[in-house]
Amino acid sequence: MNYQYAIISGFLGQLKDRFKLYQEPRDLEAKLQIAKKVEGVSGLELVYPYDFANPEETKRLLQKYDLKVGAVNVDIKGETHWNRRALTAELVDTRKKAIGYVQKGAELSQELGANLVSVCPLQDGYDYHFEVDYKKAWEYFLSGVKEIAQAYPQVRISLEYKFREPLVHYLLGNVHSALYTCLKVNMPNVGVTLDFGHALFAGENPAESLALLHREGRLFHIHINDNDGKWDWDLVAGSRNILSYLEFLYYLKEFNYQGWISLDTTPRHRDPVQIFTESIAFTEKLVEFTKTLDEQTIKEMIAKDDPITILKVIYQKMVG
Repeated sequence: MNYQYAIISGFLGQLKDRFKLYQEPRDLEAKLQIAKKVEGVSGLELVYPYDFANPEETKRLLQKYDLKVGAVNVDIKGETHWNRRALTAELVDTRKKAIGYVQKGAELSQELGANLVSVCPLQDGYDYHFEVDYKKAWEYFLSGVKEIAQAYPQVRISLEYKFREPLVHYLLGNVHSALYTCLKVNMPNVGVTLDFGHALFAGENPAESLALLHREGRLFHIHINDNDGKWDWDLVAGSRNILSYLEFLYYLKEFNYQGWISLDTTPRHRDPVQIFTESIAFTEKLVEFTKTLDEQTIKEMIAKDDPITILKVIYQKMVG
């Protein structure tokens, strides 16, 4: 394997959308049993608070199934007390609760040896015009992230951006707002989780977003999936945008990425073992393919502004 792969634990249990339920409800041990069957998986991205009702039992199960923790994913969106935002809530107690959640996730991450928290603040946004005071919301958000980072300087706090859903607009809506947050907070342990599908959904080229984050030293974590650019479908990585994914993986190799890659892919009505196994297999095949590309030729063609020659080389290697 070229990379360490983890599965986000939530995708191993029961799933739902606006219309129906998928899969069976599963406790943590049942989720780990499925993960253990996935070829290439060596860890989980556990979700706080749901996977930590009994932290000692969580640790025991991880040891039993010989699985590591790539990251602790802190959920500050799903429970009813986040209905009116989390880190940007008007109520100070709600903001403190959100900060406390992420700090607890950081503490658990440290205990489990991951030293990485990933958080997607999917209630810190708005639906309507004139709904929030934008200046105040950004002040709350930046100060909250800084407070978390200062409390756990040895843990990387990785912010995951998303263009929309379930809210219409987010403060952390694209790679630029995520990077703005990192630079304004100005703490070395604040970075970004780059979700390939979220980048597509935001109208970005994921490889460019990757390069931008790498340039600023803020690329902390990767989520892989795919979509049609119109919605965050969480499809199997490389199933719809193979050339975008190939370029993304090419630069991931070029930048010598050493972190975890988490499968942020929904099996819905499919066999989860097959979905996750093939997600890794497709990714690894494309990574191996990038190794066959002559770096010097690609660099020369880019310098000459000749992308068609590069595409010709790629397609000749792919299909002859």
